[in-house]
Amino acid sequence: MLQFIRSKVTSIFIKILFGILILSFAIWGIGDIFLGNKEGEVVISVGDIEFNANHIVNEFERSRRALRLPAEYEAVMKPQILESVKEALVNSGLFSAASSELELAYGDDQLKNWIANSENFRDNSGKFNPQIFRQTLYNAGLSEDEFFQSLREDMKRNQITSAIVGHHSPPNVLIKTLFQHREEKRIVNIVKLSIKSLSHVREPRQSDLENLYNDTKDSYVTPYYRAATFVHITPQALAKEILIPKKVLKEEYDARRSEFTRPASRNIKQLIFSKESEAIDLLNSAPISASAAQLEQYLKSLKENVNSVQLSNVLESDLISDEERKAAFDTPIGKFAKPVKTAFGWKVFLPQTETPEKITPFDEVSQKIKDELAFENALDTIFDLTNTFEDSLASGSTLEEAAKDINVNVNTIEAIDKNGMGKDGAPVLKLPPDRQFISVLFSTMKGEQSQLIESKDGSYFMLRINDEIKSRQKTFSEVTKTVRDNWDNIERKKIVLEQAQLLVKKSKTGIGLSAAAQESGYVAEKIGPFTRFGKGLESRALPSDLVTVAFELKKDAVGIADSKDSVFAIELVNIDAARPDKTNPGWVSLEKELTETIEQDYLEALQTALRKKFVIKIDEKYINSLVAPNE
Repeated sequence: MLQFIRSKVTSIFIKILFGILILSFAIWGIGDIFLGNKEGEVVISVGDIEFNANHIVNEFERSRRALRLPAEYEAVMKPQILESVKEALVNSGLFSAASSELELAYGDDQLKNWIANSENFRDNSGKFNPQIFRQTLYNAGLSEDEFFQSLREDMKRNQITSAIVGHHSPPNVLIKTLFQHREEKRIVNIVKLSIKSLSHVREPRQSDLENLYNDTKDSYVTPYYRAATFVHITPQALAKEILIPKKVLKEEYDARRSEFTRPASRNIKQLIFSKESEAIDLLNSAPISASAAQLEQYLKSLKENVNSVQLSNVLESDLISDEERKAAFDTPIGKFAKPVKTAFGWKVFLPQTETPEKITPFDEVSQKIKDELAFENALDTIFDLTNTFEDSLASGSTLEEAAKDINVNVNTIEAIDKNGMGKDGAPVLKLPPDRQFISVLFSTMKGEQSQLIESKDGSYFMLRINDEIKSRQKTFSEVTKTVRDNWDNIERKKIVLEQAQLLVKKSKTGIGLSAAAQESGYVAEKIGPFTRFGKGLESRALPSDLVTVAFELKKDAVGIADSKDSVFAIELVNIDAARPDKTNPGWVSLEKELTETIEQDYLEALQTALRKKFVIKIDEKYINSLVAPNE
């Protein structure tokens, strides 16, 4: 599907930027596929690494198609796309040249081990899932050979970069200074004065309301609406109509049997000895027939030089060598296995309990397999369907006629604003879930049709703008009640702000905020400690301005913070200075953040150094001719 490349975003300019970034990632990740002197003129060379004309043309065309730009934008964006291709190839070549010079190599076993341990290919149980692995490669448009080549180059590149950035930490004095700034906490007394606490305010004059209306006219306009017709083609809808024969389901079940199999596991006591003779002495002195409790008691009586490790729920595949697997899983439960020589010493396994292999029956997973196969088939079918749809449109069919040709429903929208709301203020239902739909709806000209757009979920939509209802200024008579309510709130806010200012003035006479509040009939509340980022106040509905004011005050000083419907008087009670502690999560997080920043600086310096070390040659004229339009 190449979904991660073909997904588009809400504006044409962000779409272009996003595409270029993905293009850079694609070449960076699988750059080795493009290496080597195949057919075509060499147009970019980085040291001994060469990229030929085919690389440029193929990548340029792939990128252009992936972006799916309207025709009027292709000519405009061609230089940026081409520049991105060249830059990405050069960057890939720099690291390939460096790894080649250093003679870095990774074997197949190392690659397979990385894949087996990667979080990207694990199922909900945390186990490696071959189906997820295959599906990921399919979605990325990669064969296994291409993926392994890419991974090998990535591991070489990581070996180079880790040698540069792997041992650099920020100075403790820097971490300490920033930590103390971030983690300083404060405790304050607050008094909340709400506009709702006022029983009434004076009645406004007509001129008051008219003046407020004229001053805030921009607040009283109707939304801009559009009416549209759209078609939404989804793989989910197609999948419901696809029938999968039971024979095919059984074949898929058999092919994926390992996915539905929970391997046998054992709880094993592992004993490690430095000498083989010590392991043999254990076996010779161990009771021949003993219960699990007796064997456990026997192990406790052994000398201290025996290294004992409890292994729980161990799979046969978890063990390193064939000898270990055989000793741990072929030995009967409750019996000691023969000693096995390993890099860590001589191991003796004592299997204690076993959970047998469990295979989930076909009937329990047949629906899951059916849904997955139907969805995969739908993803394949949707391409043919969209091609037929676009062919119908190209031949002169209307949106409705083209939709009928592929048996897809046509939907209409009477009125919708940029927030997805109708004239009644409620969300318009049954829209494509991708927010991009609204963006396209409001960027398409009236009377025009959009292009066929692919959403992030693999679905497609096309729309036509039927009409537009322009926004207009509401008259004073239409919004009199709203203006009246707004005037009332403004007046209330003025009153409570004056009350807060009087409260602050009284507290500064030396009695403090709590006493001043009590004398004035208010209640003060102590809150905190909290940081300058609001940590410690997460459960409180307090204005962000309150935290800002609190960290501007000196001890015992008083200030005012404002919110939409309240005013707060604030008194700083205590400053809790942060104590440097390397085990504090905040310290650890800050150190990680600074380390990553330093690493990025080193990587940029490394790339600059590689550019100086290896000769880079780019045949700009020839490259431009490769992607020039045919005359």
